[in-house]
Amino acid sequence: MAWSDLPIDLLCCISSHLSIVDLVRLSVVCTSWSSTLDNYALLGFQCRSSPWLLLSNDVEEASDTLTFHELTIEREEAILSFHHRFSSIGSYTYGRRYFGSKDGWLVTLDKIDLQPRLFNPVTKAEISLPSLLTLIEPQYAPDSYIRISVNEIFFDFTTDKFRDIYFHKIIVSSNDSSGTVVVIFGIRKALALASSEDPTWVLGPTLSPYNIENEEQFEDVFFHEDDQRFYAITNFSMVLAFDLNGQNVELICPNMPNPYQRSLNIDYMYYIAFLSGTLLRIERVIDISPSRHLNARTVDISIFKFVPAVVISSASSSSSSSSSYSQWIPINELGEYSLFVGCNQTFSLHHMVATGIKPNCIYFTDHSSSMFPGYVDCDVGLFDLSNDLIQYILHPYSRTNWPPSIWFTPSIS
Repeated sequence: MAWSDLPIDLLCCISSHLSIVDLVRLSVVCTSWSSTLDNYALLGFQCRSSPWLLLSNDVEEASDTLTFHELTIEREEAILSFHHRFSSIGSYTYGRRYFGSKDGWLVTLDKIDLQPRLFNPVTKAEISLPSLLTLIEPQYAPDSYIRISVNEIFFDFTTDKFRDIYFHKIIVSSNDSSGTVVVIFGIRKALALASSEDPTWVLGPTLSPYNIENEEQFEDVFFHEDDQRFYAITNFSMVLAFDLNGQNVELICPNMPNPYQRSLNIDYMYYIAFLSGTLLRIERVIDISPSRHLNARTVDISIFKFVPAVVISSASSSSSSSSSYSQWIPINELGEYSLFVGCNQTFSLHHMVATGIKPNCIYFTDHSSSMFPGYVDCDVGLFDLSNDLIQYILHPYSRTNWPPSIWFTPSIS
């Protein structure tokens, strides 16, 4: 029997023991084997490698190459080992910045048309989304500046910097044409939604009915598949939930102002996730002291689980009353799981599924409350909850890290 005549069932069995990269190599051996990649996905096999870190190129966005580094553990230390390089993909990547990742797909955005796309570097599949120009309707000021009006105050941006300053994060519900996408955008970090089938973006839930702090802004969004809702968190720990249409908004947790919210020396980043049905808030503390000789670095991470409101009744001889409260409880145990935070969508992995990671850790990568090109430092590492220690995986660069690196889980979906 010729190799090209091997039964598909046998090829799929062999494929289930291969890495993502080897699986792609197998699929280009011959025509009959190329169908294995499609059958592999259709039959539901999962080829899960350890997460990859997408690093910036020396030429930034002027490249037709993506370079990933795979996480492994060596002598109890997390390191970046194998290089995975995808080249000759300039039509998908040239001039585009990566605004997130979701189960094997990158979210990319160009500077001029502001049209987001979902792109799978393994399969080279791509899904286009409506242009973000339909959301902002910018004016063009003299000298090619883009002018945005917020509460009758005008802000001017250079065309070259507008995309990177104005759009913060893009989160998707699913990697298909029917999925809903949420963008965090603007001076005040508002929300908007769209799908690939929509002609325009629409504004999402606002904070105005709930917040009491003028500085409150959305920081992160998480899609919870169990109840098919998005959960958004602000820098004051307020949490709103809403459906795939941006409707049926529910206040999950009111804001809880942090007296040490931000200072000249400390920055705080907030992320939100679900793990085993429990809502988690991740608080990341970044030292941005101007006197630091090294880059701005993550110095602490805390995790809190959400305890929903409970009603407490009290009665006396003259009257009775009831009150309710909800709270965030600090935890230091994720069990066999680890969390991954940064410019990517926040996700969790079991260390037996992704064998190159340490359990009970929070892996972090470059992020900043203000995404100014030239001001995002290399800040990649993990926080071990079992001993409260931080290991920096990458040494600080002599230059800033742009575009910011992100965590990525390869997939053939």
